[in-house]
Amino acid sequence: MSGLKLTRGQRLVGQVAKAAAISILGSSAVAFAGGPLPEPLNIAPNVHWFSDWEVDTNVPPPDFYATPKATNGNVAAVQGTLNGSAALGRPLGIKIETPGLSNATGHALYDTKYQPGNKAISYVFGDLEGSPTAPPGAAGIAAIKTMVNQVRSGTWSNNAYVGEFDLTPLKGVGNNIKDGFDPFRRGPLAYTEKDYKDTKVNMANTELYPGAPTFRNRSTFDWANPWIRTGLFIAPIGRMTAVQNKLNKDYHAMDDSKVGEGSFLKFGKSKDKHIPWVARFNDWGNNSLDSANNGAVGGYRFVPNTPLPQAGLSASQTKDQMMGRGDFSAQIFHYRARGAYSVALFEPGVVGYTKAEEQDDVRRGWYGGALAAGYAEPAIQHANNIFAQKDAKLATFTLNPIVDGTTLPEDGKHGFRSEQTGTIWSGVYSKNLKQLDVLASNLDKVNHMIKFGKSKDGKIDGYDVFTMRGTGAHANDTYDDKSLLAPTRNKLIEAGMHRLLEFDLVTTRVYNNSHFTGSGHTKTIWLLNQNYLVFTNNNRNDVGIPEPTTFGMLAAAGSMAMVCRRQRRRDA
Repeated sequence: MSGLKLTRGQRLVGQVAKAAAISILGSSAVAFAGGPLPEPLNIAPNVHWFSDWEVDTNVPPPDFYATPKATNGNVAAVQGTLNGSAALGRPLGIKIETPGLSNATGHALYDTKYQPGNKAISYVFGDLEGSPTAPPGAAGIAAIKTMVNQVRSGTWSNNAYVGEFDLTPLKGVGNNIKDGFDPFRRGPLAYTEKDYKDTKVNMANTELYPGAPTFRNRSTFDWANPWIRTGLFIAPIGRMTAVQNKLNKDYHAMDDSKVGEGSFLKFGKSKDKHIPWVARFNDWGNNSLDSANNGAVGGYRFVPNTPLPQAGLSASQTKDQMMGRGDFSAQIFHYRARGAYSVALFEPGVVGYTKAEEQDDVRRGWYGGALAAGYAEPAIQHANNIFAQKDAKLATFTLNPIVDGTTLPEDGKHGFRSEQTGTIWSGVYSKNLKQLDVLASNLDKVNHMIKFGKSKDGKIDGYDVFTMRGTGAHANDTYDDKSLLAPTRNKLIEAGMHRLLEFDLVTTRVYNNSHFTGSGHTKTIWLLNQNYLVFTNNNRNDVGIPEPTTFGMLAAAGSMAMVCRRQRRRDA
């Protein structure tokens, strides 16, 4: 598998969160076709569950649920872990890494009512070996079908969400993100939409590893920005957006009556979910980001502030080009604000960066919390409350924001403004609450101005977005001089920064000039109230690696057979 290992929040969600889940699902979560519906992973503001490749035990860290690896020889151990998770009130999930799970094993796993509570397995994450090279051949597709069929033929966990690593409904590589094309991919898709349909999975587990060889970047001479870090940041958000657009359009990923998180509360085999695999960095197999240019021996090590000759980059050009911890948290927020249901976490991929820190960075990005003192983000907690509203809606899916007065057509034929500028925004709003929160990120090395809205007119849900108000007698008023870069309609996002902007829906006077004189009219608008720097913990000179285990094994010159097998698993 492309990047997963060979051997592979706050405290426990309290009674309020548990009560919320019970009220939605009911005590027995009655489903169609036998067993209960999957347990929710995402009910803002208090329910937020994530999986992690390393979390196999029945005592996971806060906000995470165990996904033990199931094999034909460890059924009793897996069942013990799942019963332990049930006792903790957590969702149940498993990983299946090797094809050939017997039907007897499948029935033992999927017919069992896990105690206490008669709980069922809700999420099945596949990481199956296909053919020796990517994309998987007929044998690999057959193995995925078998995995899905075993779940569906069970009598209790038959409604689980089932997915396979990087199996999505994308059609191919191209610019039309609204119709299922990945705009930032290098090389062919590992799987096609036909594979997604034929295997009958209902969960897209998109690979979103910054540094992966499947992404375009400055280091591969096909990225429209001079800096590596903009590709590490923007390209995964772009792929995630393309997959989510396709899921929303053709796979009932969201309730048609809503586009916010409330739409996720409908479950069923025909209502697909998006739970991507994420990491701060993982450059397995990507020679373009290997500072030694000899990854097969040295282990694909990206060392900022050193030359990258194969990419034509000097030491000064690679300085500050790693994804920082804050950048990773910002990506997590962008994923959530563009429709991801949860995330599956892989290894940290950065020297000295721990698993606990990586898990905290997911918490910070998703809902603003953290276990480590001083790492919470109150501004993101404010956004989390908007996600909780019944009428919450996502503000944009664009990869062509209005930056420095310029945007591009959404067909992508002229490129992508986010790629050119390393700048993107995502948000969530509630008209009932009269609040809009926007995360604006600029991973470029120059400042940029952003105008918020779904088109050049700068509107969100029909209301103009204003970023400045007057002073004194006009403290609640604003103006619009109609220029492309009007200071009241654009906001500066400094180079390398992330800003959380809080807007209120207000009815106020909008004048035609900055003197607040002459004609004007009363309008209902989104008006900026607060502006916060967020996710500022960004050392962008950390050393990136595929994963600690792999790097240590390769550096120690382990057996060549092991190296070859691991590489085969990552070529997909």
